[in-house]
Amino acid sequence: MAYGIKRGIRFQILSDDDLDKVHWSSLHVLQTVGIQVDSAAGRKILKDAGADVDERSRVVRIPPHLVEEALRKTKSSITLAARNPKYDARLDGSRSYMTANGNGAVTVDFDTGERRPSTKQDVSSTSRIIDHLSNVHVHWPMVSSMDQHPSTVHLHDLDASLNNTEKHVMYETGVTVQEAKCLTEMGYIAAGGEKEFRRRPLTSCLQCTFAPLQLDAGVIDASLYFAEAGVPLVFFGMPQPGATGPATLVGSLVVGNAEVLAALTITQLRSPGAAVIYGMGNAPLDMRTTVRAGGSPEHALSSAMATELAHSYGMPSCVGVSATAKAPGDQAVLEYFTGCAGPLLAGADLMCGIGLLEDSSCLHYEQIVIDDEIVAAIARLIRGEWADEDTLALDVIAKVGPGKNFLAQRHTLAHLKTDHFLPGLIDRRSHDAWSADGSKTMVQRAREKTKWILANHHVPPLDSGIQKGLAGVIEQARKAK
Repeated sequence: MAYGIKRGIRFQILSDDDLDKVHWSSLHVLQTVGIQVDSAAGRKILKDAGADVDERSRVVRIPPHLVEEALRKTKSSITLAARNPKYDARLDGSRSYMTANGNGAVTVDFDTGERRPSTKQDVSSTSRIIDHLSNVHVHWPMVSSMDQHPSTVHLHDLDASLNNTEKHVMYETGVTVQEAKCLTEMGYIAAGGEKEFRRRPLTSCLQCTFAPLQLDAGVIDASLYFAEAGVPLVFFGMPQPGATGPATLVGSLVVGNAEVLAALTITQLRSPGAAVIYGMGNAPLDMRTTVRAGGSPEHALSSAMATELAHSYGMPSCVGVSATAKAPGDQAVLEYFTGCAGPLLAGADLMCGIGLLEDSSCLHYEQIVIDDEIVAAIARLIRGEWADEDTLALDVIAKVGPGKNFLAQRHTLAHLKTDHFLPGLIDRRSHDAWSADGSKTMVQRAREKTKWILANHHVPPLDSGIQKGLAGVIEQARKAK
């Protein structure tokens, strides 16, 4: 059975003409307004290629032909390999994949319900939960190992992830060259060496641009290292409509697109053909609360439009979802369903990422399980339907005839699991049956399932030599500080 979410239907928001306008507007911004590139190496690469560089302001004006050339060098298909090949995420336009959310600093303790700083054990436990769930396809360290030495927190995050899931691991923490070197070395060790990693990259890195129109020095320098080392990259724009981007969704899309295209251009000039995924997560600023409105309809629309733009460039897309809810429940369900449905209907290749609340800052273990069910429902929705001899079922209809039912037919049994969404948390029983079973809410049922996963799901361990190698990288990094 193929891995990921099969796509059968999709809707389109922006017309081809709209997408052309966004593209040419972005090129206009890069050529006339420019982008602040804080990386000296990045500025030199662009200057040597013919861009106009102001060293005092660090603003670079990039000619359109450099961007167009970079787009021609991109890959249309990228495989995010997994320790277990059955979990390989093939970003080739045919399927969609969900990722976990990442790097929250706060956890609501699963046993006590108390808020506390996240720990490496939280990373390990959530990695096992993600490994078990069938609708979260790519892992991301969901929280940070705040109980470890500050200089090695992100290395411990990757260590805990690689040891507790067989799925591909993406991270967002390689924002210095030194971090990039350590994280890459850990990926090489887990894969069995550099040559094998370059063939099957087990890890990848998401790098955020800074709105409006800024590229951080550490991010660009680290990205140049990752690209040369064969680590797949996601350049992820995040302008907030109304704050760090224009209030209009399309206007903010232009800002974010300019940032992503600039980062792509620098990378492709240094490492032609580097594996780069197009990323965007534009959630507006809620003017009443001054909080980022993750999970809003505008967030979903922006992610869907970014997906369409990525596909117009022939690139795989990675777009975002989040929720502002403070606890698992009705608001979190509404925000995650809204945030996921739009981009997945638009054909998002990577949908990133579920499981955290309070705008991606706080972990509730049971939310991961609830979001898995939300994605399962949307997966059935976007798979679509078709009419053929089997689905039309004329022979079965003739066999059953008027006034009878189809319950005992082989055709029914054959199609029940494939054609019908069978929920694990949604309770469709009668009120009496539900009441007799304790009147449990979805959150309570999710807690029960989470507890079962933690007690019963075990991930095949990494080879002891690989474990020692990963620990060695962490220890060497700690001593270097």
